[in-house]
Amino acid sequence: MIEEEIDKAVQILREGGVVIFPTDTVWGIGVSIERLDGVKRLYDLKGREKNKPTAVLVADLDMAQSLGVIDSKVIALANKFWPGDLTIIVKAKETVTAPIKNQTGTVGLRQPDHPVTLALLKKLGTGIVAASANFAGQSAPVKKELIDQVLLDKVDYLVSGESGGKLPSTVLDTTSQPYKIIREGAIKKKLLLACLPLDNAWPTS
Repeated sequence: MIEEEIDKAVQILREGGVVIFPTDTVWGIGVSIERLDGVKRLYDLKGREKNKPTAVLVADLDMAQSLGVIDSKVIALANKFWPGDLTIIVKAKETVTAPIKNQTGTVGLRQPDHPVTLALLKKLGTGIVAASANFAGQSAPVKKELIDQVLLDKVDYLVSGESGGKLPSTVLDTTSQPYKIIREGAIKKKLLLACLPLDNAWPTS
């Protein structure tokens, strides 16, 4: 049954539709990165500010490298924490457009550690512009029953399953020196600090 759901969700994503699905952290809502009409609709549905980029989920490091400029230090971080709870902000490739990238030309990338999300990404063959499945200002839902029914009624499809029930991903900006945590989530600062090269470490105080 889940395979049929994946196939249907992928078809909807390719057509520019909006899909809600479980991830390894919270429930997510997303669209294909190749459908800017879908990206606009995603922002409109969530009530999200257009100048506030969201993450792009990727199937693997190769897909990430097709979207962002990834150096050896970022590869080391990805090898350590992907698939998993770390969103890594890097310089976006020229093919990535706003609002997927921000005004400074960066994009946040993450490979999730969830079989449903990874199956969606691999079948789709491209990134998913994703956010937590809630209206702007609401808490990210860790359980399906916590998703606002009004939002559910507005999207095109819901993939069944369970989320990891964690905090949202930790967001790390690797384009600044030193690296900067934009949001501390499921991965704690202390753990990240222990894994960073010394020239990119930030003060512990």
